[in-house]
Amino acid sequence: MGWAIVLWIHILAATIFVGPQVFLFAVAMPAIRTIDDVRQRASLTRMITRGFGALAGGALAVLIVTGIFNVVHANDNHDLDAKRYFITLQIKVTLVVIVLALTAIHGAVFGRRLEQMRDNGASEDEMANARRLSMYVSAGNLTLSIIIVLCAAILGSDWSTMGSLR
Repeated sequence: MGWAIVLWIHILAATIFVGPQVFLFAVAMPAIRTIDDVRQRASLTRMITRGFGALAGGALAVLIVTGIFNVVHANDNHDLDAKRYFITLQIKVTLVVIVLALTAIHGAVFGRRLEQMRDNGASEDEMANARRLSMYVSAGNLTLSIIIVLCAAILGSDWSTMGSLR
């Protein structure tokens, strides 16, 4: 039962991290871009992204801790001996590192840069270019996050531990 709780917490944290990314990318940000008042649009964007940042940061911390428990459990069950499992896990861990880096870069670099540009009176064209680049990083991060969920599903399937590849 204890293992099921750890796995459930890991899945819940992944849902909390990925779900809002989909919402932000597909619904919230396109809606916010329709607001003509630049200050109101910037204020709303800042409130939403800061709230998401706190939520995502907590979810990422939980994912890392429960992910470590997942690896220990897989090792105890000798799942790491299966070639498919091990390779899929390596892909997942590599993608997690990339997502962590992109998340940090997006928040620390792009978010701050956009705020500084706005505070310094940058033109709307300059702001639009910076937002576009930020959107590409967000889209990449979302795509990688979805692939990580796919890797998790593969790790949980019989396919990853089939005896013929041990």
